[in-house]
Amino acid sequence: MKKEEMKNKKIGNEDVLNSILQEILRFIGVSPKVTLTPQEENIVNIDIQGDNLNFLIGYKGESLNALQSLLNLIAFKQLGKPTFITVDINNYKSKKTERIIAIAKSFIDKVRFFEKEVMLPPMNPWERRHVHLLVSEYADIESESTGEGASRRVVLRPKKK
Repeated sequence: MKKEEMKNKKIGNEDVLNSILQEILRFIGVSPKVTLTPQEENIVNIDIQGDNLNFLIGYKGESLNALQSLLNLIAFKQLGKPTFITVDINNYKSKKTERIIAIAKSFIDKVRFFEKEVMLPPMNPWERRHVHLLVSEYADIESESTGEGASRRVVLRPKKK
């Protein structure tokens, strides 16, 4: 569907996004169950469930992130306004979030025990954000991102008194 057609028709953002996603999935040759959940204005969560979708997740979620970026770019071009789309396939991101939080909590325990700074493994921006949000709940620990590109990581340290 072209941008002009989208503007002329009174179609909701979710309908446009669903149409775009279904076209991409049809091109790839899969037909999973797709659920779009609007969160706020211009924020939509997309949950994709189905069998044999590991190739859509890719190595360390790279294909999933690419699909999410592609949807965000196409939605911006089609709708003419920024739309923030998050995509999760077979609960990959929610499970990954749980693992990241568990890792961060163990590193927080190390910081408290040794009273020294510790470095977490390299993480992408989405993962680092979850660590920073978790650390913000602790009064005695602070976090900072250091490094460049794929080597960027979170450093945890005790707060100075």
